[in-house]
Amino acid sequence: MSVRIPVSLIAEPEAHRPPSNFVPKLAWPSLDSSNAPADLGRFPRWDEERRRHAAGEFEAWSDEFMVALERARKRVWLIDGFLLKADGRAKATFFQVFERALASTRAEDIRLIIGPKAGHHEQIASLRELEAARRQPPRRDSFAIEIQTVREGKSPVRLPHDRFAVIDSELWHWGANVGGTHHEVNAYSRGWSSRETGAEEYFLRLWKYLKDASV
Repeated sequence: MSVRIPVSLIAEPEAHRPPSNFVPKLAWPSLDSSNAPADLGRFPRWDEERRRHAAGEFEAWSDEFMVALERARKRVWLIDGFLLKADGRAKATFFQVFERALASTRAEDIRLIIGPKAGHHEQIASLRELEAARRQPPRRDSFAIEIQTVREGKSPVRLPHDRFAVIDSELWHWGANVGGTHHEVNAYSRGWSSRETGAEEYFLRLWKYLKDASV
């Protein structure tokens, strides 16, 4: 005779449990009724979707991500092949949207893994200027922005299809552009341990190979 154990009494394996200090959540970067950037806790309604799409790329972003960048204390690691792509139809770029957050963040270890898209050279130059400004008096920050470019077809390293960000010890997973700047319906999840999910190991593996290959 078999005994059925209620699902509620089955212990979840320790390795599968989310760490107690992280709470995974899902949100949709959008616009509120005043056309200000907002993170929805649900799919956008039809009117919200149309308003966001009409605004265009880089006209809205994730407020939660902007705040997380500004409050970061250790690191900001981003993987997005289209992160620094400049689209002639867009009114801004990734650097222009997030310049203020990058200029004020406490994180000193900022690394970007990107693809060689149109406009990325200009944004890299702007990031270098920001880095130099923070290192000069009166701030004299020990602030570094490092960038590795994956050249498709010329490197055995392949960028992931998805986009990711590691802010301090938290993993963010993006349905579209890092930062939630894309104008189509997309969502992100956050609240995952970057160490326990293997995100840190994955990022550093890509980073080491790209850095060694560029020497």
